[in-house]
Amino acid sequence: MSNISYVALSQATALTRSMDTTAHNLANATTSGYKAIHPVLESIPDGSGDNAINYVRESGTYLELADGPLMQTGNPMDIAVAGDGWLSFQLPGGETGYSRHGRLVVDVDGQLKTAGGMPLLGVGGGPVVLPDDVGDEVVITTSGTVTNPQGAVLGAVSVVAINEAAQMLPMGAGMYQLPPNAGQPQQMENPQVKQGFIEGSNVNAVLEMTRLIDIQRAYENSVKLMGSDDDLTRRAIQKLGRV
Repeated sequence: MSNISYVALSQATALTRSMDTTAHNLANATTSGYKAIHPVLESIPDGSGDNAINYVRESGTYLELADGPLMQTGNPMDIAVAGDGWLSFQLPGGETGYSRHGRLVVDVDGQLKTAGGMPLLGVGGGPVVLPDDVGDEVVITTSGTVTNPQGAVLGAVSVVAINEAAQMLPMGAGMYQLPPNAGQPQQMENPQVKQGFIEGSNVNAVLEMTRLIDIQRAYENSVKLMGSDDDLTRRAIQKLGRV
């Protein structure tokens, strides 16, 4: 295999990963709180001067942090964060996960949880628990304070700022983990919590579909280049064999 084929192969391999992430984005275009994932491609030089060859390598992914559209549900147990900030949830293993997906339910113990059973964490790190007599008449202010209809404070929703949020690791269902060696998230001083809303996916389906078509064409060109290089090599060998 010649250098041309190796370069084309490196590009095709990177494009395969790009195609996978783009298809994943399209599949989650209607998933609440989902953030689009994009690969990071870089050129890796081999050699120097006139003999230098650049290969393509995928060096990771990043999250697109733009807000998704806020959709009003009218359900008092649904919350969304406008602007910066992430909701905190307790994962099954005891660690903390972060999400922008605030569609919540109340369990038999009064805890606010996701439909998957992960408790919403309040300021201080503990779950947000509602008294039995509150029901669904809870009030959640823009600062995240949880009160009953009479204004008595029941708790406060934790909304945190995360450094290097674009490097967080997706876990599925709109939930993310901190990247390795990340700093400790800090409570937002002035969060903008919207009760009765959920945040939709920030995926632009039309843009992602266009990107998918472009990736597929580039992949086909890479495969075609490898085929052409193989044909040239085969013809050269055949001509040398006749000498």
